[in-house]
Amino acid sequence: MPKGPDGTAAAEEALGRGDLVAAEEFGRAVLRDGESLAARLTLAQALAWQGRGRDADAVMSEVDEAALSEPELMAWALPRAANQFWMLDEPERATAFLNTVRGRVTSEGAGATLDALLGTFTMNAGSPERAMQIARAVLDSPNADQQAIGWAAAAAALCNARMGDFADVDDLAARAIAAKHPGLLRFTSAFGQTTALIMSGELDRAQKLAEDLVDGSEPPQPSHAIGQLLVADVLITRGDAAASIALLQTATAALAPTGYSWGPLAWMLLAQALGQSGRIADAGRMLAKAEARHGLKSMLFAPELSLARAWTAAARRDGPGAVNAARESARAAERGGQSAVALRALIDAVRLGDFRAGDAIERLDVNCVVAPMALSYARAFTAGDAGALDQAAAAFDGIGMRGVARDATKQAAAARG
Repeated sequence: MPKGPDGTAAAEEALGRGDLVAAEEFGRAVLRDGESLAARLTLAQALAWQGRGRDADAVMSEVDEAALSEPELMAWALPRAANQFWMLDEPERATAFLNTVRGRVTSEGAGATLDALLGTFTMNAGSPERAMQIARAVLDSPNADQQAIGWAAAAAALCNARMGDFADVDDLAARAIAAKHPGLLRFTSAFGQTTALIMSGELDRAQKLAEDLVDGSEPPQPSHAIGQLLVADVLITRGDAAASIALLQTATAALAPTGYSWGPLAWMLLAQALGQSGRIADAGRMLAKAEARHGLKSMLFAPELSLARAWTAAARRDGPGAVNAARESARAAERGGQSAVALRALIDAVRLGDFRAGDAIERLDVNCVVAPMALSYARAFTAGDAGALDQAAAAFDGIGMRGVARDATKQAAAARG
């Protein structure tokens, strides 16, 4: 086991690639031989990312804040705030703490780094438009360090994708990857990429990207579970509920002890998949878990929670309840500027029997392959045009969205009487 500076470097390298167990082991080994702020902070982050927020807070609480230089203060404050926001589920406290630190630092580089993390908090709290403003300012700053760029670019990639602005998603993801800090940010930018690929009708590429992330991580690491979640999201879009359920059951078990925003999202997606499979009781239980875990830190995914309610209602054969919940999903997405997410919700609304979804789809400003297909589908359903519904089914089947295609085919048959 390496010690001293070599041990600290080994811990940091393990953290960067998402090997949290190794990072913890290396960090503890260094601290057994003497105090090292770098090793202590790496250990704290490894603990936090494993969902052990209280342990991480205890490790960071041993630092004498008053004795820290500005660079040391930054190195300590950032992981502590992140731990408060996600693992301790104290987003208001974390934001207030960061703002206090922001008032103490004097360098523009430190300010950019603090802003980058505040932008990430803002995104998770359900304000992607404001988060994008913060991210752009950080990315345009000549004083932003690699840590700031990593946070800002990853958040910007996901925000852009969910807002329906796909052109820069891959470039932002590449910039986040190049920053190499920290490893788990790769999943944030990757979710932006898979979202953009889905809306571009490139489901095979989306699934391959997500599967590569799973293959590059080890269970039971949270990174492995998040990768499984990304694969499951693509599978749900494909209409393969059974395969997504298997992945999400594993992912939710791994993410349940953590404070990641991914945890509530995993329960939401699992409830959707179970509802689509007609498993009424199981969908209801997973929906209850999603609702219990949802809060300010996962507000970005409020539309997914409403879709979970929609498909759970559909499993109960509550058609009006399902349509109303799908409409609320779209409204929640629109309120937050998440146009691409609203479009996905409205496609599900049509599948569930919404005759009014076409007007809402037409109002959205999303330039992608799926958008005109969705509008044609909604108009055909409203008109009861069996031939047009068959065409919509063929179009969705052609890009791999077979669940939508199956429902459109059933609706065409019903229209023929």
